[in-house]
Amino acid sequence: MSTSPPTADAIVPDSPHRESAESLLRWAIAVLELDATDAADGRTVIALAEEDREAFGGREQVVAAPAESAAGDEQPLAVDSLLGAWLLEKLRGRDGAAHARPAGQPMSVGDVSTKLFPAYTVDGGQFRLAGCQLTDHPFLRLTFPGTTDDPQLRHVFVAPDGSSVSEELVGRLGLNDLAAAGKPTPRIDEAAIRSLSSAGRRIAAKSSTRRDPSARAIDPLATTVAWVRHAEGRLLFEIGESSEELAFSGWARLLEPKPWTARRSGTATFHLAATDSGEIDAAEEMAVCQQSGRRVLREDLVTCSVTGRHVLPEFTEKCPVTGRPALRSEFAVCDQCGQRVSRAALEESLCQACRDMTPVRKDDPRLAWIMGEHRGLERWNRWRLAETETVYIARADGLTKRLLAVIDKESLAVRRLATAGRFAPGWVDATKAQQTELLH
Repeated sequence: MSTSPPTADAIVPDSPHRESAESLLRWAIAVLELDATDAADGRTVIALAEEDREAFGGREQVVAAPAESAAGDEQPLAVDSLLGAWLLEKLRGRDGAAHARPAGQPMSVGDVSTKLFPAYTVDGGQFRLAGCQLTDHPFLRLTFPGTTDDPQLRHVFVAPDGSSVSEELVGRLGLNDLAAAGKPTPRIDEAAIRSLSSAGRRIAAKSSTRRDPSARAIDPLATTVAWVRHAEGRLLFEIGESSEELAFSGWARLLEPKPWTARRSGTATFHLAATDSGEIDAAEEMAVCQQSGRRVLREDLVTCSVTGRHVLPEFTEKCPVTGRPALRSEFAVCDQCGQRVSRAALEESLCQACRDMTPVRKDDPRLAWIMGEHRGLERWNRWRLAETETVYIARADGLTKRLLAVIDKESLAVRRLATAGRFAPGWVDATKAQQTELLH
């Protein structure tokens, strides 16, 4: 294989991933784990294993030096030197490819835990990995020679499915910083390497500086299988007898903690807690009932319209005047309509409905409906009307007497019927006989 820059008619990949020959060969020395010692002047002394000495005329060691400063018996760090050709040949190995991994990628379950665990907090409980599978996936790096004008080597990266790897993903996965794969090396068939290599050559041709179909394709100088680790598993959060899970899946290097989404509140969170009944949800959604002291979800509480306290609905009832909940202890009876209403609706013992009664005509649909059920009320004039969620409050003002009728909105049953003098301060409930006379 020729390792010199290609001739003018050669197809050269136009890749943003470039590297000097010296850099690649120094990387090869490291990945091959040769017995090498670096000197301060940029030279590297390589102690040769016995089986490698023949390639260098039986010498026990060689000195590698930058191509521009190599002298005497020193071997220049260039792809067309004896040392360069030897290193590239050793990189090809038995299956035609070097094996490497992105430097610093998580390799163990413990590494995955270290990336994920610090993000989560569980009040009164714990969390752990409930299964984590790590698998290696082969990306391919094809290294092509440069041109006479630009001798920088060019790398083309191929994904396991044979597609091109974006420049962004190359950086994120660390494919531009490969280290030795270590032992044992993951297994891959030579046929799979050939298939990925063919895909890489097609990618290289598409990204070439020339599109001449008759131009000679450049053979890669080196083929490297970059083993990228993928992680898949579940996090298990436990509080008492309750538990929740969060699945994760992705390239181990790119794993980032993601929030758990609560089933009921729908809140995405890294902080989990449980109610007193054992329901796990976001800690941000937890609250304490100010009446019972129970820890519950905030959405389960209502605000008392009188005290402003946040309490469970079981300690409240709905005020028929305001339509808002209030603690049962914050209700009182209206002196006029006789309804239990929240203190927020009371003023001088009258509820807001009784204070805000408005004049209506007899043909008002509400009044007409009431009079249709209780004909005797048609004898009265000058009506005022108010309504709450449960009753109509009707008042008629005569010359000498006033009439008050509190009527159930659903059944039209009379809840209170009372009379008073024109200027009397209070109401007197009608007897049964008086009710019959007034209503019929």
